[in-house]
Amino acid sequence: MDIKQVLKNYGLKDEETRLYLAALEMGEMPLAVMAKKAGLKRSSAYLIAKSLEEKGLMGSFKMRNGMRFVATDPLILKEQLKRKMIEIEEAIPELKAIQKGTQIKPTITVYEGEEGYYSILEDSLKSKENIIRSIGSLKRIYEIVSQKYDDEYYIPNRLKKKIIFRCLFFEKEAGNIFTPERNTRELREMKFLPENYSHPSFILIYGNSVAIFTSRKELVAVKIESEEIAQSEKGKFDLIWGLVSEK
Repeated sequence: MDIKQVLKNYGLKDEETRLYLAALEMGEMPLAVMAKKAGLKRSSAYLIAKSLEEKGLMGSFKMRNGMRFVATDPLILKEQLKRKMIEIEEAIPELKAIQKGTQIKPTITVYEGEEGYYSILEDSLKSKENIIRSIGSLKRIYEIVSQKYDDEYYIPNRLKKKIIFRCLFFEKEAGNIFTPERNTRELREMKFLPENYSHPSFILIYGNSVAIFTSRKELVAVKIESEEIAQSEKGKFDLIWGLVSEK
């Protein structure tokens, strides 16, 4: 795991990440010593330390021979995220009220990069319907969204909401991963597409949304929010589902 990248994703700047990691490793120390360990200039280290203090990630206290700085327990990161999630949940109704009324035109959102893929997957778990439809190449999506994420996060959270995952995959890509026993246990309904059928992308259909994920070559995901388009794509999917025989 790339710890520096995790902290940057959390919201820390590069200099903050370096100083925080140095502080964790060294314990109570003068700031100048920490700055040297982190490869930072003494002139900028104080401002960086103050920024970390404001974020609750560093503390300081005065000793006879000068100030000492120390990193707070890393568990504070988890607790802070929990509090933020509670605040966001409480703010959603007000934010929804601010949002403009029902939109007649479909909304199309284009995501570039890996984070967009995760954002759409998270969004699919919020669907009020109890079925998510999926068609395409499991191999291509696993090149970006790891199987570990699927096994340890997406599937468990989908099961908590009792959402069925109905999918049309290629047997050579999914047959050895999702066994009949596992499919039953994980609320997954699966049929296999003909091997000569070309479908390099990956599509999710849920609620009023249709999401198209390209391969790593293009690394673009497009989400279309439209009741009519979603219903149309569900109809196409169900037609293919009915035509493909059970294995």
